Amino acid sequence: MEKINVFIEVGSDGLFAVCTDENPFCMIAGFGESVKDALDDFHECHLEIEEMWKEKGKILPEFEFEYRYDTVSFLQYYGKIISLAGLQKLTGIDRHQLSHYVTGKSRPSAKTVARIQAGVTNFGKELCNVNLC
Repeated sequence: MEKINVFIEVGSDGLFAVCTDENPFCMIAGFGESVKDALDDFHECHLEIEEMWKEKGKILPEFEFEYRYDTVSFLQYYGKIISLAGLQKLTGIDRHQLSHYVTGKSRPSAKTVARIQAGVTNFGKELCNVNLC
């Protein structure tokens, strides 16, 4: 199954965009005042495109979305699940500094983005090995 990159990012106007990269099937995009709103709009657009293909007697090829967040969008969306204090424990980055990234007061360096990515990835691997009984 082909993977299609989906980029989730905040614009300079503070609105969020969710867009596929160039692919042979179709361009899908969603927009909103929050990541959730933009993702909901994106998925609604995807369903509409599937319907348009069906109306033409075609079937949209199956593919899998691979989501790629900018740091602000990630922190805004997953901040409801992973607190900044928790993310501080995972990454070693002060929660006040993480807060500055969420609010747009500052932008993380490439090195900081890599630290956040590593912390989240390691946490995800750890969670995958958890078995409840």
